[in-house]
Amino acid sequence: MTTPAHTSLVEALERAAEARAPLFTFHLGAQREALDAVALRALARRWAGCLHAEGVGRGEPVPILLPTGADFVGAMLGAATLRAIPTPLATPMTFGAADRFLDHLDAVVDDCGATALVASPRLRDAIAERPLRERLRAVLVPGDEPSAITPPSPSIDGSDLALLQYTSGTTGRPKGVAISHRALVANAAAIAHGLGLGPRDVGVSWLPPFHDMGLVGAIVTCICHPYPVHLLPPSAFAMRPTSWLRTIAEVRGTVSAAPNFAYQHCLDRARRDDDDDRDLDLSSWRAALNGSEQVHPETLERFAARYEAFGFSPRAWRPVYGMAESTLAVTMPRPDEPVQIATVDRDALHVEGRAIAPVTHAHRLVSVGEAVQGMELRVRVGDADAPEGVVGEVELRGSSLMDGYYRNPEATAEVLRDGWLRTGDLGVSRGGQLYVVGRAKAVIVKAGRNVHPPDVERIACARPEIAAAAASGEADPSAGTERLLLRVETRERRDDARRALEARIRGDVLAALGVRVDEIAFFPIGRLPRTTSGKIRRVAP
Repeated sequence: MTTPAHTSLVEALERAAEARAPLFTFHLGAQREALDAVALRALARRWAGCLHAEGVGRGEPVPILLPTGADFVGAMLGAATLRAIPTPLATPMTFGAADRFLDHLDAVVDDCGATALVASPRLRDAIAERPLRERLRAVLVPGDEPSAITPPSPSIDGSDLALLQYTSGTTGRPKGVAISHRALVANAAAIAHGLGLGPRDVGVSWLPPFHDMGLVGAIVTCICHPYPVHLLPPSAFAMRPTSWLRTIAEVRGTVSAAPNFAYQHCLDRARRDDDDDRDLDLSSWRAALNGSEQVHPETLERFAARYEAFGFSPRAWRPVYGMAESTLAVTMPRPDEPVQIATVDRDALHVEGRAIAPVTHAHRLVSVGEAVQGMELRVRVGDADAPEGVVGEVELRGSSLMDGYYRNPEATAEVLRDGWLRTGDLGVSRGGQLYVVGRAKAVIVKAGRNVHPPDVERIACARPEIAAAAASGEADPSAGTERLLLRVETRERRDDARRALEARIRGDVLAALGVRVDEIAFFPIGRLPRTTSGKIRRVAP
């Protein structure tokens, strides 16, 4: 096992600056802005001075609401320099309306007790109109940081909190995942080791910088194990998904990560805009990480088939598994290991909880590899380890687990027991590999049959008229079971077309899963609620 080279993120930046390491290039429209380690250290110290002047000190959460750019990284490192706790949050564009965003911000500030935050000028103006402003002693914006104030340089211990990651998609009290410096640098070391990162690598990311996959996977790992990383704003991907691929081709990117939906989105867009493929060369891309949601084998196969002619190698696929509660990375395939896909019997998997050879209906699961260094993993059924091939809850133990949910001992006690984290994810172990089946709490029990929402959503989205879908269950006391509800996004507006589409979806789900969808609701494109990472919320807030 490789020991982390640093005790804290701040120490990692100091070592990178001493080595004059190149770090980030921000792609902001037609402009590019480079930020090496020396410049980042200077920017972090200016932000630390600004925060210190406002009375921010050790142990105080500092919400950071800035878009992808130098000031986001500078403010985060500036807060960490003071032994304060950087708390990156989503920006307003992630939410459907400004009021919804500000309500969420109110709840987070109440939960963590912050008294100062960093935001854009436009957001500062919006906060000024809210009662929230009375609880904050300062709302700082880029440009406020002075150049003359020298901040204190407190000694940072590995047990100090380095980060609060607020989990997305919750409907009740927000939960801040408390990550220590020790856990943060340990997970960055595990990622670098698992990927075999070296100075010749080049990273590319459009992922939101406040989300664990973009924050830890791209930004923190780059600081702890320096190599050049090109960062695009999420809006660039949203407006033109293939801009991500073109950037990889242009800068000769070797490492890039995204959720499964992003790869699928590239395929969907490519069908409508083949011009984006001209002169595309993806031969440098050696590690295409796919994680943050369930990995679909069809997406891997179709993406590889579509882009193999442009140099993409199927051996670049790296299906991975992680979560904020483990800082980020939990499992990875071994380097250069081909994707492992298990074909099992669908009914035995979902009804009996066993991964066996197909008898009736075949179902394919993608392996997400094995535990990264410093992490232990087990699959449990009740109080016992599940035998190989039996579905159970995934539990974790290791050096990069969270300390707990910030100021929320009740929620912490529910998931952390005897040093093990209960993930709430269902998985099965086969041949030393982990296969994630779904979420334990997301399972819908309908007429004695376990229905997994991702299966229903995938079937619905196979229809070209459907852009996105969210399946959920609702108790039906009169029937003694659950109702299966499905919300879908479509461009179809005519009532007769929607009725015909509804009938086809019901038939598809019934044929594939043997269950009937009780209710289908239609929404315009982009109207389904989404989490801060851009994924569809199965239960609306």
